[in-house]
Amino acid sequence: MDQLIEQFQLERILSHDPRTKHVYLLGHINDQHAIVSFEKARYSDSELVELTSRTSNLEDCNNNNIYSWGMGHLKLDKANTHIKIIYPATELHIRKYEHQQRRMIIETPLLYKQITLPYITSLPLDRIQWVYNILQGKSETDRIIYQDKENEKGFVILPDMKWDGTQESLYWVAIIMRNDIQSLRSLNHHHLNLLKGIRDTVYQLAKEKYGMDKDLLRLFIHYQPSYYHFHIHITAISFVDAPGIVVGQAHLLDTVIDNIELYNDYYQKATLPFIIGERHPLYLAYQEKKE
Repeated sequence: MDQLIEQFQLERILSHDPRTKHVYLLGHINDQHAIVSFEKARYSDSELVELTSRTSNLEDCNNNNIYSWGMGHLKLDKANTHIKIIYPATELHIRKYEHQQRRMIIETPLLYKQITLPYITSLPLDRIQWVYNILQGKSETDRIIYQDKENEKGFVILPDMKWDGTQESLYWVAIIMRNDIQSLRSLNHHHLNLLKGIRDTVYQLAKEKYGMDKDLLRLFIHYQPSYYHFHIHITAISFVDAPGIVVGQAHLLDTVIDNIELYNDYYQKATLPFIIGERHPLYLAYQEKKE
């Protein structure tokens, strides 16, 4: 990773969110596109008690009555920035992380069959090779929290790359072993045991590792997902601004299970609105259909 950072040549800033302190940079490494992201890490508990003693070089100071504010430097010993590299990055990666207007698509079952499904099936399998590397034990083996290799109901649980390691911002992901479930639209009553097994295992692991009760956890499914191999996101409820928990993207696992128990083909018949960037190929496909 050090070598990739050193070789990175900046082309432009894709996006910069001042609220989350997250920036995505587009550049190239060895004549191929690369994306590097930087995100400010939260303070650890051990750092909190030392913040005032490690503050120096205050600038732009102001005060009004009992309030004072300004900018300063903190001398911290621990690494304080999360860095992620996507290399080589595809055009789809660039569009995903580039700042753009978001739009709401009202996807009926017919539109799913006419537009969304053809888009999904057009995606090359090598785009999710990293998923198969995890499932086949070729990558990230030291990060796996739980693994059940059973073909029909098996899955792995591992930390999401966005997790900073603290309980308050817990972020895991469960990825199923089987490859015939692409998204929420694929689910029916045949998958209930799989979904419930993931839910129950997550509850047990969170309790064993962190003493967290199940009502401190949020389990949800993205639609549209960022990759079409079925997976479930797990975050702490205390992670109030966790990525992707917004309406129009996240579907709570308990609600999904309940919907399928009420109507086994619910997700084949339901209209599913979703939010997507206006430069995303799927959005462009919907626009082309309008024309």
